[in-house]
Amino acid sequence: MTLTKDQKHLIISALLGAVIFLLVPASNGLTDQGVRLLAVFIPTIYLWMTVGGGWACWMSVTAGVLLSAYEGVATFTGIWGSIFVAVLIPFFMIATVLDESGALEWIVKWMISRKFVHGRPTLFTIMFTLAMILVSIFTVPIVVTVLFFKILNQICRSIGYTREDGFYRAHGMLIAWLAQTCDGCLIWGRAYILSMVTIIIGLGFDKFSPTGYMKIGLIYLALITVAALLIVKFWIRPDTSKFANFDDGAIRRDLKEHPMSKRAKIALGGMMVVLVMYILGAIPALGGVATYITGLSVAGPVMLVCAFLCVVTADGKPVMNLAETAAKISWPTIIFMGTIMYYAGTVGKAEYGITAWMQNLLAPYVGSIPAGVAFFIGLAIASVVTNLASNSVAVIVTCTSFVPAFLSVAGISHAKILTFASCIIAVCGTAFCTYSACATMGVVYCKEGIDYKGTPKYSIALCLIMVILCGALIIPFGDVLMGALV
Repeated sequence: MTLTKDQKHLIISALLGAVIFLLVPASNGLTDQGVRLLAVFIPTIYLWMTVGGGWACWMSVTAGVLLSAYEGVATFTGIWGSIFVAVLIPFFMIATVLDESGALEWIVKWMISRKFVHGRPTLFTIMFTLAMILVSIFTVPIVVTVLFFKILNQICRSIGYTREDGFYRAHGMLIAWLAQTCDGCLIWGRAYILSMVTIIIGLGFDKFSPTGYMKIGLIYLALITVAALLIVKFWIRPDTSKFANFDDGAIRRDLKEHPMSKRAKIALGGMMVVLVMYILGAIPALGGVATYITGLSVAGPVMLVCAFLCVVTADGKPVMNLAETAAKISWPTIIFMGTIMYYAGTVGKAEYGITAWMQNLLAPYVGSIPAGVAFFIGLAIASVVTNLASNSVAVIVTCTSFVPAFLSVAGISHAKILTFASCIIAVCGTAFCTYSACATMGVVYCKEGIDYKGTPKYSIALCLIMVILCGALIIPFGDVLMGALV
C-alpha cells in the first residue's frame, strides 16, 4: 500500500510524540503532565509545518485529551468558545462583502489617480503602497494581493509595460512585501496577531493585549514601508520612462461615471464603524465611553455590524447574504485559530512546568552573552524560520525558547523582553523570501503575479534590515514603549 503525504507525516508525528512521551524525563522543572503535553504539542508543530492546520488541529487536541494532558470538556470549550474565534467569523464575512462589492478596488483606483501623481512615478509608487496599507486594514493579505495584481496588470498594459519589465516586477515585490507584512502589524480581525498575542500573555505578560501590540506593529510597519520604498527607488531602480503614458485622468473619469455602489458604501461604512469603536475603546481619556466599548469585547461591534448588514438592503437585496457569505469563510483558518488560542493559554501554566524547564535549559547560555546580542540572535532565528515554515510556528518556537530564558536573567528589563516578543510577532509576519513562506506567496509567485527568480536577494535584504532595525532601534526603547504593560 502506498502511503499519502499526509499519512507519512502523521506516522512521523506519532513516532515523535512516542519518543518524547517515553524518553523525556520529568525533571529540571518539567512535570509529568508537562511531558504529556510536549508529547502532543511538539508533534503538532511538526504537522503544522508539513501539512498545515485543519485535521491536524483536531487530531492534536484529541490526542492531548486521550493522554490526559488536559481535561476534555474544558479543551473543546476553549477551542470553540474563544472570543477571538467569535471575532474572526463575522470579520471575514464583512471583508468578503467589501471585496465582492468593488469597494476596495474603487478606493485603490481613487488613491492612485490623484492629479499630483501625473507624470511622477515615485509619487505613484508611494500612493500605490499607501493604498495597499489602507486596504489591508479591511481584509486579508491574499485578497489584497489578488486585487493589487489585478490593478497593476491593468495599469501596466495601459502604459506599455509587460510582466517581464522592471516596473511591473518592482511593484509586484511591493505587493509581496507589504500585503503580507500588514497581516503581522495591523491588529483588526487578524487571526495571526490575536493568537500570537495570547501566546505571549501565556508566558507571563498578563497586561499585554492586541491593543498594546499595536504600538510596536505600527512602528514596524512604518519602518518596513520606508525600507521597501528605498530598496525599490535606489536598488531595484525600475525603468519609468513609459510612465508618462499613465492616464490618471481616464481613471478619475471612470470613477465618476461608475461611483461606488450603494452596497459597497454600506459595507464600507459598517467596517469603519467597527474600527472606530475599537479605536475609541483604546483611548482611556474617554472614561466611561471607553469602558463601555471595552465591555462589549472585541466581538461585540463586528457581530453587531455583521447582523446589521444582513438586514439592510441595497437595490432590493440584503447587503450581506448570511448563508452565501458564511460558505466562503476559510474554516481551516478558524480551526487553526481556535487550537492556537487554546495552546497559547495552556503551555505556560505552572502545572506543566514547561516555562521553568526552558528557563533552566537556556538561561545559562542567554545569560553568558550581552542581552543585545541575544535579542539579535532570537530575531534572526525567527526571520529564518518564518521564511521556511508557518509564521505562527516561528513565533511559538522563538518566544517559548527565548522569552522564559530572558525572564530568568537579571538585568534585562521585562519591558524590553515584551518589546522583543512583540518584534518577533512582526518579524515572523514578514514572510516572503520563499515559495513556502506563507500562503500569500503562492499567489505572488505565479503566472498572474511575478517570477520568483531574481527576487530573493531583495527580500532577504529587507528581512535583514528589519531584524537590525528591531534590535537597534525598537527594542532599546522598550522601557518607554511597553513599560506600562509589565
